[in-house]
Amino acid sequence: MPRALPILLLALLACGDDPMVTADGGAEALVAVLGAPRSGDPGVPLTLDASASTGAVAFTFELGDGRRVDDEDGVVEVSWDAPGRYAVVVVATSATGATRNAGATVTITAPPVHVPEQSGTLARLTGDRFAVVVTDDDQVTVATLDGGSLALERRIPTPRGPETVSAFTRGEAEWLAVTCHDTLLLVRSDESERHEVPMPYGSQPHAALGDAEGLWVTLQGTGELARVEGVSEPVLVARYPVVPDARALARLPDGRLAVSRWRSADSGAEVALFDPATQAVETVALRVDPQPASDTENGGVPSYLDALLVAPDGERMVVSGLQANFAEGRFLDGRDHRSDTMLRAVIATVERDGDGWIERFSARRQLDDRGLVSAGVFTERGDFLFVATRGARTVERIDMLSGSAAGSILALGYAPDGLALSADDRTLVVHASLDRRLEVYDVSDFTALPVPLSMLATVDVEPLPADVLRGKQLFNDAADPRLTRDAYIACAHCHLEGDSDHRVWDFTQRGEGLRRTPPLFARMELAPFHWTGNFDELQDFEIDIREHFDGLGLMAPADYAATAASFGPAKAGLSEDLDALAAYLRTLDSELSSPHRSPDGSRSAAAERGAGVFEAAGCATCHSGPAYTDSGFVDGAPVLHDVGTFGAGSGSRLGEPLTGLDTPSLLGLWHQPRYLHDGSAPSLEAVLTTRNPEDRHGVTSTLSDAELADLVAFLESL
Repeated sequence: MPRALPILLLALLACGDDPMVTADGGAEALVAVLGAPRSGDPGVPLTLDASASTGAVAFTFELGDGRRVDDEDGVVEVSWDAPGRYAVVVVATSATGATRNAGATVTITAPPVHVPEQSGTLARLTGDRFAVVVTDDDQVTVATLDGGSLALERRIPTPRGPETVSAFTRGEAEWLAVTCHDTLLLVRSDESERHEVPMPYGSQPHAALGDAEGLWVTLQGTGELARVEGVSEPVLVARYPVVPDARALARLPDGRLAVSRWRSADSGAEVALFDPATQAVETVALRVDPQPASDTENGGVPSYLDALLVAPDGERMVVSGLQANFAEGRFLDGRDHRSDTMLRAVIATVERDGDGWIERFSARRQLDDRGLVSAGVFTERGDFLFVATRGARTVERIDMLSGSAAGSILALGYAPDGLALSADDRTLVVHASLDRRLEVYDVSDFTALPVPLSMLATVDVEPLPADVLRGKQLFNDAADPRLTRDAYIACAHCHLEGDSDHRVWDFTQRGEGLRRTPPLFARMELAPFHWTGNFDELQDFEIDIREHFDGLGLMAPADYAATAASFGPAKAGLSEDLDALAAYLRTLDSELSSPHRSPDGSRSAAAERGAGVFEAAGCATCHSGPAYTDSGFVDGAPVLHDVGTFGAGSGSRLGEPLTGLDTPSLLGLWHQPRYLHDGSAPSLEAVLTTRNPEDRHGVTSTLSDAELADLVAFLESL
């Protein structure tokens, strides 16, 4: 059977300190005092010491599990065999029979055998120092914690687009590994030495962990682990396939590496376990939850798996993100979505099972009124897990012995995506990435709602224009009731980092149909928007906010009433925040580089031939221009095409019969797991063959196998 997560923490609850004088008038006041160790292991004796009590002649220790131990001196050795939290009470008795009590909570866990290692936006260094990446500012901030305050140590410039940071040691030196857009930065934390290691073109390095000889790096664009070796001249020496969309990275006690698949398939989520010694890969499945949506939970599949944490006992890991309820909808099963049933924050537990690992499905936990877990950290002994919820802007503390909620921190800064604890577990540092600050909290006591002890800015000068930063905050936020009700949905929860969640959603109740989530890159200047061109300006997303996210809206009610129709009077200029959201969306103007290109970014010979096939087959008739689309308007009406791909679930446009679709951009096709408006094509080959039987989106029926392969190579290079 899976072993219970061990932990031990002793927290003093109360002391009986009311004075009491005995009948002879000369005795000491009766005061009960209980001292005990702060930690312990199952089966290992602990000393409970009530000898500092006064006025007592006898003591009874109630151990919280039904056992009682009597002692005249007030000092006993006891042990507990099972992990758990035990309410211990000492009853001090005077010569006259009067009693006073003192209590403590003893938490028993197995001893920690593993120091968790993972890569994230925030990392703890030696000496209660912390490093945090600032993606928009191309730098890492290093700060020191002292007495609840953070002091800036240094800001380290990085190559473009830093994503995660981790710390490791080589000899006496402490190093930082920072993954950037197309580079791995290795820099000593004192900046005395640095190296930049180029990563393969389009590979999207995301997470890195160092060891004695080198580093491992996840390559999200290629689904690989990269091996970098060397100290004075580090170089990329090998690449190993592990799992599609390889993202988060953590080390297991046996030396294997756990890698999450960031966006799951409909068949289930995955965590790959890679053995560096043999290059063998074991896959751990997180299965689809079949339950119907309710007020407290929804079915679906875990996805956006950014928080991958191995517990200190080495017996389990938690994998967190959101649970996407993709299988429900008016067309799919007759049940309409609500804003609280489409997705919920989720924490899955994977446990050691003999030589392997398996999800304990019964322990999968959904967080009410929370949409996405973005980061997490265990206490030293693993008795508590802290997780950050990105859109809701909270930290949740989970009691890992009972599985129950054990406190929250509310009203964090925008987009919290990194957590780290001080060495003594008493102080939590939170990275509020879009408020550009680190927030510090005392988490030793949750009897009152924690408030920030201090904050430290992560930038000297804001790198984004004010309206773009504001729009980015709103895009990632679910705590503002103007955007959504109950903090579940944010724009980013389907388009995290401006990309696609790789899902097909049933939007039939919205007057549409089955719709695949497209990435937003290089698409936000090309009105109309959505698959059916049902919005003519970016500010029309106010409709989604009000009608489908259940938000109160960013516009004044009267302004919205006058402009509610998507092809009616313009909404632009009527709400500063709505205009800011549009300004941010317009900055998503670059596409991810394709790993199907050559190392220098040029197309392969096959892709060059495929470009000719693309033109000859007539694909460029609609897929034209730099974004490969003719999206636009003629006489005020959107340009729509019926290319023969409608199916039973294609639905409507604005509640009316569907006559055509807006031409999608072809940029970034390489990183989509399925295609067409309803996701009905599992591959580009299917788009060109089985889903194009009448040659209505390109004359492809006459292509030879070689020409078809070249055309696919061209499309994958975009």
